[in-house]
Amino acid sequence: MALRDEIRTWVLIQGKSQRAASRHFGLSRNTVARLLAEEPATNERQYQRQAPTKTPVRDAALPHIQKWLQENEWLERWAPKQCWTAHRMWTELRTLGIPIGESTVRLFVQELRTSSKPVYVPLDFAPGERAEFDFGEATIKLKGQVAKVPFLVGRLRFSGAMFVECFPTQRQEAFLLGQRHAFEFWGGVPRIAVYDNLKPAVLQVLQGHSRREHDVFLHFQSVYRFEALFANVHAGWEKGSVENLVGYARRNYLVPLPEGTDLEAINVHLGACCLSDQQRTMARQTDSIAARLAFERRTLGPLPTHAPELALVVEVLAHSTGRVRFQTNDYSVPIQYAYQRLTLKADPFRVRLYAGGELVADHPRCYEKRQVIEDWRHYVPLLLKKSFAVPWASALRHGELPPAFEAARLDLVAHRADGNREFARLLDLCLTHSVETVETALTQARTQGGWSADTVRQLLNVASVQQPPVPPLDPRAYPAYQRVTPLPDLCAYNRLLEVQP
Repeated sequence: MALRDEIRTWVLIQGKSQRAASRHFGLSRNTVARLLAEEPATNERQYQRQAPTKTPVRDAALPHIQKWLQENEWLERWAPKQCWTAHRMWTELRTLGIPIGESTVRLFVQELRTSSKPVYVPLDFAPGERAEFDFGEATIKLKGQVAKVPFLVGRLRFSGAMFVECFPTQRQEAFLLGQRHAFEFWGGVPRIAVYDNLKPAVLQVLQGHSRREHDVFLHFQSVYRFEALFANVHAGWEKGSVENLVGYARRNYLVPLPEGTDLEAINVHLGACCLSDQQRTMARQTDSIAARLAFERRTLGPLPTHAPELALVVEVLAHSTGRVRFQTNDYSVPIQYAYQRLTLKADPFRVRLYAGGELVADHPRCYEKRQVIEDWRHYVPLLLKKSFAVPWASALRHGELPPAFEAARLDLVAHRADGNREFARLLDLCLTHSVETVETALTQARTQGGWSADTVRQLLNVASVQQPPVPPLDPRAYPAYQRVTPLPDLCAYNRLLEVQP
């Protein structure tokens, strides 16, 4: 209709010929004449094409393109980096003998993809009905060093309350411990929790949403009494709320890069961020997240009376070197437990060793391969007997003793034949006193000259004894003590030197 109006303006108003309009608009003169003859007020074209346009190349190419696009729907889930592209389709069509341009293929692909865009059903959830969990990855600074760590995010769908916690790994013990902390943070357990097909939870992906789950994860569900639901493979929109939360937490709570001496310090910061976020009011809501969470807590399931043991528990043998091996790494134990079987419990952050019910060693967990994690305190009783090994003891060389201790050892060795044994006695004091306290007493002893471990022990004993405060004398009760006493006459002592007749 717009084209007809432009032609009428050219011919009837501007006075140009139909031949000129034909050349300008690229139409035949008969078509221009028919358009001028139409009734101006009508919205329908009187001239209509009677026969369909013949497109032999399009008709030959479209079936193949449609087949490849259907194949892409499967490939996008199982091999997203190996889908059919428009260029690859054009190459294949040329191989099949269809003379078509690459730009034409791109137009066909764009047209077919536009007509087959996915559509979604809006969802709504009742209080306490559903939570979603997922892992993300972020960069942080630990002890001044930049490191990439995974973090678990969770969100209650009704209230929108979130939970974020960093872990050194995505292994099963971290996956379960993060959920336990989330349930405790929210004050209850939702009826359904939605996940990706995470290896810590899923052993095998079956038909549809069915999965074969780990026995440990099934036990975790039975303790907390909730149902696990797994999204389809490569279908992140099925838990889009927590998918968005991964990026939201990274942009808002991990910028600038958080710094700390360990992950526990960073997780304290993240917990404070999750609490402050509850003061926010989400879109299309009238109440804050905190108010909605308080209402939702009434419908959340109760937390178990006794939290389940989520650490890995294995039995290990302490070798003659006072070390046990766990996942290719060696951890030290007190030397008196050599050749004994101990119980090792490993959570995402710590490795603890027990002799019966007694905790005998506690180390930070190491995720590197073939490393040695030692505590020099475990070897002090043996060093008292084998003091010759003191200068080369691995635990001392890689321990975190202050530099003042090595300087003291060199001082002892330079002035005493049994300097290494005396240094072992000095280390023995650190088993009953803090290293900082012993270092203070050691610094004081070295300033006196001729010191030993006994000197340091005496200074520690003096420092540990609480001297009762002495109240001042009451001048009214003891007036004699307030008088000014004259200085003694020292000349009287000289008379004692005189020879008596």
